[in-house]
Amino acid sequence: MIRIRRVWKAVIGVALIFFLLSGQALAEEKERKKFDLSAAFRYSLPIGEEEPGLDWSDLYEVGSVVALELSYRATRRVAVYVGGAYHLYRAKEISLETPAGTVDGRFNDQELLSVYLGVKGYLFGPALPQEAAGIDPYLRADVGFTQFNGADFNAEPIADRSRKFAFSFGVGADVLTYTNVLLFFEIKYEDHGIPDEAGESFRAMPISVGVRYLM
Repeated sequence: MIRIRRVWKAVIGVALIFFLLSGQALAEEKERKKFDLSAAFRYSLPIGEEEPGLDWSDLYEVGSVVALELSYRATRRVAVYVGGAYHLYRAKEISLETPAGTVDGRFNDQELLSVYLGVKGYLFGPALPQEAAGIDPYLRADVGFTQFNGADFNAEPIADRSRKFAFSFGVGADVLTYTNVLLFFEIKYEDHGIPDEAGESFRAMPISVGVRYLM
């Protein structure tokens, strides 16, 4: 009888040790979820002037953008990230005044490639977002480079491919879901620099919706 009691005590002791270790490992695993991978789709409105009297929105339709970002949560409320985006702006039919008179036609579509680094500041920043629900707003800002694919008008070359310094800033919000998968929304101001032969910076206001996975 005494031996049976000792065996049960040993079993219970071992089970308790494994329970404590598993709980500690689980807590450590939760604490390690500092990286996240996000994908977003953006509708982007070109804004500003290409040159006096001619807006970028006169030349291009609302753009479609696909972006990927890898983020590291340095603290509860601060995250740093690296990202890349592909932008497509379809050209419009326009009339241009030239020394030879008015010419109708269109520029080529603009395909921009962007890479950037940035920082996000969260308003609430729960310690474990995967165990929270609600809305967590944030501010974001980034800097990087954008490559333009050059320009032609009615198939006549006008500008070469160029790579320019770019920056953006905006606001967004994570929608926490008690899981590792979050939704988010953003609106930003982007300045992609002055393309070759253009008069002013190519600027845009993208509105984003996306999904974020906590790793």
